[in-house]
Amino acid sequence: MGNGHRDHAVIVAFQRDLFHQGLVVLALGLVVLIAWSLTRRAQLERAAGGQIGPTGAAAETPEAPARRLLRIGFGLLWIFDGVLQGQASMPNSLVPQVIKPAAQSSPVWIQHMVADASRVWSSHPATAAAAAVWIQIGIGVWMLVAPAGRWSRAAGLAGAAWGLIIWAGAEAFGQVFGSGLSFLTGAPGSALIYAIAGGLIALPDTAWTGSGTGRLITRLNGVFLLAMALLQAWPGRGFWQGQRRGTLSAMVHDMAQTPQPPLLAHAVGRFASFDAAHGWAVNLFAVSALVVIGAALLVGRPALARLGVIAGLVFATAEWVLIQDLGFLGGIGTDPNTAVPWALLLVAGYVALVRTVPAAAVAPVTPPARWPDRLAAEPAYALRAVAALAAVGVTILGAAPMAFDALASR
Repeated sequence: MGNGHRDHAVIVAFQRDLFHQGLVVLALGLVVLIAWSLTRRAQLERAAGGQIGPTGAAAETPEAPARRLLRIGFGLLWIFDGVLQGQASMPNSLVPQVIKPAAQSSPVWIQHMVADASRVWSSHPATAAAAAVWIQIGIGVWMLVAPAGRWSRAAGLAGAAWGLIIWAGAEAFGQVFGSGLSFLTGAPGSALIYAIAGGLIALPDTAWTGSGTGRLITRLNGVFLLAMALLQAWPGRGFWQGQRRGTLSAMVHDMAQTPQPPLLAHAVGRFASFDAAHGWAVNLFAVSALVVIGAALLVGRPALARLGVIAGLVFATAEWVLIQDLGFLGGIGTDPNTAVPWALLLVAGYVALVRTVPAAAVAPVTPPARWPDRLAAEPAYALRAVAALAAVGVTILGAAPMAFDALASR
């Protein structure tokens, strides 16, 4: 059988797996609606019988604005990435066109590790590609439907764990051990930022009281940008050069060839030409911007941090459009690259710095109410709990076949 026939068969199998698993997901959604309807009816019956008093609801800590931003923002990003994984090119093209090239400039031990991960995908491309879809959609939905409590923190941990798996296995540690590392082109890897966000979502409620967490996130962003400025300015790495031989101009020129809307292709192509003609000036601006923004964030004072965040968002938007080329176009894009998740993390740090949750607002630790009582008393809680269980089911729907294939490939 020729490669074309084999590739077509893999795509058909991938789409068939997605369809069958999609039916399971629809069934889980139906279970959520039925469970909510039953608990809602029980709540109304108990209310009519006078069995629910004003203290029927359990006290909950209000969610910190910064945590809500991270949870909703990265929940939507995970769902978006899961949808991207459903592209027909994923089973056959992800390994040769995305994963293996990411490890080419990395040390041998990383290349071996990525090769092992690629072997699992290449041995079962349809199953692995479908699994990636449901794992990421499941994690995203889980984050969205569970705003507080253990379910919500567990969703953060799931996002952190899967982000680290992608970062190490598919992104070759964001190429941080390779050559040409640059914040402009996507360092240190978007999956690492997803993992950091998941870890922040998993923090206890007390971590969001006061401005300590916000100050830490903001200052660490400052340190990161200053380190990236140093790498960007380091002689001999090709960023000071224009023409086609320059590291940045070559990368942008390649991105301009990606299938995309003509207007965007024109903008990226024009920037590639500008950088080829003025590579030294472009890199000087990039280094200066990274230093200024990083220094403003490192100080940690709200007024300077605000300016740093605004400048950082402008800078991130420019690099996302003109250099990273939105990140997800061309049929094999798996995420919007680092600019968008980093911008979310940047804003969340500032919000945590200036919009704090008073320590008095954290609900005292009390013995948990009996599930039947709370489910009947609070239909909204019932809906969230059942929806979170369904999201976990969707995640397992993807993770179980991938884990089985990984064990079978050993």
